[in-house]
Amino acid sequence: MIGSIDTSEFLVAIAASLGFLLSLGSQGIAWLWVAAFLADGLVAAPIAAWLVRILPPRVLGSVVGGVILVTNVRTLLNSDWLGVSGGLATTVYVALYALWAAALGYSIRAYRKEQTAEAEARPAVSVAL
Repeated sequence: MIGSIDTSEFLVAIAASLGFLLSLGSQGIAWLWVAAFLADGLVAAPIAAWLVRILPPRVLGSVVGGVILVTNVRTLLNSDWLGVSGGLATTVYVALYALWAAALGYSIRAYRKEQTAEAEARPAVSVAL
């Protein structure tokens, strides 16, 4: 089932890319950037697969959520709509990083607590010699 889902996602990505290229044409596409993104994806995919296997979902969610928040808050603060800079932007970043660290710490503590509870719930196995 996973293979068929991955195949369908691949086909959808190919169709979307072809649709954009055919409708927009290749004007304005910086092919050096396209190659850089492809190379980055080739490097990042195995690392992401390894991290997903190693990190617990709760902790991984806190890490990824923090990265998404930090990058989007930067975009919002620098936008014409807000236009925040200087000391206020620094204060927002410090508060956001502190909140992210607290969420990550909470996730790690909750994961360790779950692991300890599961270990205590397992019956002890005695080995007869």
